Amino acid sequence: MILLIIIIIFSIHFTYQKHIQDKGKSAPIISEIKEQLDQAKALQKQGKLLESAEVFEQFALQGYPEAMFYLAKAYEKGWGVPPNLEKARSYLLNAIIYDFSYRGESAYLLGRLFQKSSGPNCNTIAVDWFRKALKWNYLKASLSLGIHFEKGLGVEKNVAQAIFYYEIANQAGIAIAALKHARLIALGQSTFPPDSEYAQALVDNAIMQLTREANGGKASAAKSLGRLYRGTRLVKGIIGKERQDKTIKWFRLGSELGDAGSMHDLAQYLLFIDDEKHQIEGLALFKKAADKGHGGAATALGRMHLKQLYGFNKKGAVFWFEKGVKAGHTGAFKELSVIYFEGNLIEKDLDKAIALVTKGANRGDSGSKRLLNKFLKKQRKIKNMQDKRINLRD
Repeated sequence: MILLIIIIIFSIHFTYQKHIQDKGKSAPIISEIKEQLDQAKALQKQGKLLESAEVFEQFALQGYPEAMFYLAKAYEKGWGVPPNLEKARSYLLNAIIYDFSYRGESAYLLGRLFQKSSGPNCNTIAVDWFRKALKWNYLKASLSLGIHFEKGLGVEKNVAQAIFYYEIANQAGIAIAALKHARLIALGQSTFPPDSEYAQALVDNAIMQLTREANGGKASAAKSLGRLYRGTRLVKGIIGKERQDKTIKWFRLGSELGDAGSMHDLAQYLLFIDDEKHQIEGLALFKKAADKGHGGAATALGRMHLKQLYGFNKKGAVFWFEKGVKAGHTGAFKELSVIYFEGNLIEKDLDKAIALVTKGANRGDSGSKRLLNKFLKKQRKIKNMQDKRINLRD
């Protein structure tokens, strides 16, 4: 019954969307240029990132939206050009003016870029772009919308709405959405009563799909399987050593396929189950993930240095937290702000501390919000003391 209701809503949604799609400008189509863009895409797949970026830039500057889209991705990922999220955003904003095949995905990528930003309304703006992406039939955006509604990021928390979007993503074959959907309905966190039978069907189908994708070389699928076996109540009948082995197996595969998140998760898991036995491998994985731009791995290494674990020196924490800040990790903003506030490992700078923790607070982190209030109170106290000294001199 629940599934039937959701599918009906799903059908109505897309019937309605067909009537309200924004019409973009006609994209220029020249067969010779399309061939050159196809060659640039092939170069990118071959790892010739600089050469492909040069071709994309040439035609992006001439106003070809597909070139703008691929150049934006290059700037986001650092493929052949230095990573530059502002340039990525600028090219995507120019691309979506046009009605072309990657218009929906361009809106989705804009949403992702705003998720990574630290302004006060970035989550709200991200939701707006995800909605546009879905309106332009890029169904992966429905997973992001589900997460925003489930967690209340940029919108009012609404579990029923989250389930609605997760079901759209699930029907589009996005296995992660099925797992998120299953968790909500299995635990009775929706307006519907718990439905363990439907939840189990979702989980079983998701595991089959993720296994197929992981064995086919998709790193993110391997990572998702590792996380599924690591600590959820969704997998039934697998416990103890078997669960541990499956967790390590899938995280290791994701790591071997080059996924930084898998490296981070595998390192964290290995150190958790036996840090003495797995210390060398775990720390190497953390460093490799951090070097690939994983903010969580960099922050974890910074915290290890702060606690002087594994023979690390406290002063080394600053390097790793700065790396985490560069990657946009909320925990790194918070940790580095405290270091600037206290002035023990680095020159004390209250303004830098406030600027850093504000970024964490703008991303909705409650710990950062508490620190921000503390730092602002300190700033006001210092200003009042300075004002009193000035008045006394006068």
